Amino acid sequence: MLPLPKGSDIIMQTHFHPSGKVEWEQTEMAIYFADKPPSRQTVDVPLPPLFGRFAGINVPAGEKDFKISQSITLPVDVEAISIRGHAHYICRAMEMTAMLPDGVKMTLMKIDDWDLDWQNRYQFAKPLSLPAGTKLYAEIIYDNSADNPENPYSPPQPIK
Repeated sequence: MLPLPKGSDIIMQTHFHPSGKVEWEQTEMAIYFADKPPSRQTVDVPLPPLFGRFAGINVPAGEKDFKISQSITLPVDVEAISIRGHAHYICRAMEMTAMLPDGVKMTLMKIDDWDLDWQNRYQFAKPLSLPAGTKLYAEIIYDNSADNPENPYSPPQPIK
C-alpha cells in the first residue's frame, strides 16, 4: 500500500515505442482504497541510486559489454515484496542478488537476455525477509554494438 494524501495529483508515466504504424493507446488505472492506514511503510530501494539521467552512464558506441553495478547494505530488517528492472533498448542482461549476513546468497532477479517489454514490477510469491546487514547487489550489462538487434542506432552512437 502507498499513501495518497488528500489533494494529491496522480501522474502516470507510460512508455511508447515506435512500431511503424498507427497505434491506439488505451491505458487504464485502478486505485483501491483501504479501510484503514497501513501498519508499515512501503519504500523503494533503487539500485543504482539516481539511475538514469543522473547516474552518469556513458556507454561508448560499439561497446559490447558495458557493465554498471552498485551495492547497498540494508541498515534495518526488510520484508521485500517485489522487484523491478528498468532499462532500455541496449540492455542485454541484469541481475540482483542479496548476500545475507550469514553468507547465504539469494538471487532476487536474473535476466540473461533482456527484453524491453519485461520492464515491470514483479511481486514475490511470498515476502522475503532480508535482515539488517544484507548486502543487495545489482548489475546491468549494456550492448551498444552493431551486433545488438535492439540497438535503435545504426551506426551505434554513445548513449548517456
